Amino acid sequence: MAQITPSKLISLSSAVVCAFFVCQSCVHKYEFHLEQPKDTTVVIEGMITNENKRQIVYVSQVSRYDNNRRAPVSGAMVAVTASNDSTYYYFEDTLNLGTYVSEYPFIGVAGNIYYLNVKVNGSTYTAESNMLPVTPPEKIKFTRNESGMLSIAHVAESFVADNPAMYTVDLDWSGVDGYKEYDPKNTRARLYYYSLTTVDVSQLFAPKIEKIEFPEGTQVIERKYSIDHNYELFLRSLLTETQWCGGYFDEAHGNLHTNISNNGAGYFSACTIAADTVYAK
Repeated sequence: MAQITPSKLISLSSAVVCAFFVCQSCVHKYEFHLEQPKDTTVVIEGMITNENKRQIVYVSQVSRYDNNRRAPVSGAMVAVTASNDSTYYYFEDTLNLGTYVSEYPFIGVAGNIYYLNVKVNGSTYTAESNMLPVTPPEKIKFTRNESGMLSIAHVAESFVADNPAMYTVDLDWSGVDGYKEYDPKNTRARLYYYSLTTVDVSQLFAPKIEKIEFPEGTQVIERKYSIDHNYELFLRSLLTETQWCGGYFDEAHGNLHTNISNNGAGYFSACTIAADTVYAK
């Protein structure tokens, strides 16, 4: 009988291990098919502001897995009525289906309550929002790194006892020398900030976000939005599912807060805006 020496045993073991990994490394092509969800929930998004413009309401349905695309709903009847008895009718933009624009420009007035009415596919959806006054935004603070590039150091406190607010900060350095030949997509950015009346653990331990750096001379347009209590609840639920998600203390996931009736989704708000423009230095 032939004997298996230690060297032969090692060679045999190596051959078995190699055969195991070769079998495990087989790759088979798998076609992943995205199916259109059966959910026909109507999603309504709109905001009334004190800017003199044609206000917009978006009507869509729950889309596929594309996070940045709407599934537009056409043929809706959209109107907004203010508590001062003014009524504004909206008409669909034929070049952007599902986008409904007020027939004429109008200015939202602080102190009014605005009522949304949307009729689509035999169903009626309503919502209301109280337009509150807004205080002027704080002065933005910048910080400079060793290479001379700037970034946002402070916009507003994340926690306030009352008067919650939302901020947008639009950056544009396309006109700065040395950047004029760049693709405009690479010389503009929009940042969001929130001052809420609650502090959440998921907020305190939120994951890091990218720091946007820009050169001196960048145009900075800051807008501060007044928000009522219900809109604050919506924003908090949105942040929990997005910006605050992925940290050490995630909350249980769920549907976003909404003020759309009849089992609709989305949010309709009325916000007063205070704006300020500076050039970073």
